[in-house]
Amino acid sequence: MNRLLTLFKSIQPISEEEQKFMSNFLFLESFKKGDNYCDKDKVCKKIGFVLEGVFRVVKIDEKGNEHIPYFTSEGHFAVAIESFTNKTTSDEYIEALTDCTVITITAEAYDLFEVKVLNFSKIINTLKEKAFIEKHKLKSEMLMDNAEMRYHKLVARNPTIIQRIAQNHIALYLGITPFTLSRIRSKK
Repeated sequence: MNRLLTLFKSIQPISEEEQKFMSNFLFLESFKKGDNYCDKDKVCKKIGFVLEGVFRVVKIDEKGNEHIPYFTSEGHFAVAIESFTNKTTSDEYIEALTDCTVITITAEAYDLFEVKVLNFSKIINTLKEKAFIEKHKLKSEMLMDNAEMRYHKLVARNPTIIQRIAQNHIALYLGITPFTLSRIRSKK
């Protein structure tokens, strides 16, 4: 729980009393590879701060093809943010690609924190802004960069990811075939 509270405190102050209060509502969850953190067509009712592991966020197009807009790993949040915020069904699902451990904040706890923790809304707004900028940058890279550049940027951002998840997931994220990914990786 300390890693999450430390992150929050690095953004805005939180009193000892507020930290103790929050700790009562935070809990650890473990997921096996292949488990979903949030499901498509259901309301996402929790946010997970990833302590260990890698998740993929998956969207499915009208033809049934999967697309991976991004991965989320240690130090980041697993959440279908639109579904969680608007309390609507999710158009994506979040799947564990490795065994994962997260600190979970339920929707009920989140609502309580907004009322009882003085700077919680400011903290969340800062985190959402940071995530929005990060996702915008990723989207721009997907549109502007070639596959080789996208691969190198992925490795620079998360150097261990290529050893931790299946190559077909990386290829799907990059929008290329596994064969093309293999060719890019062999170019060193």
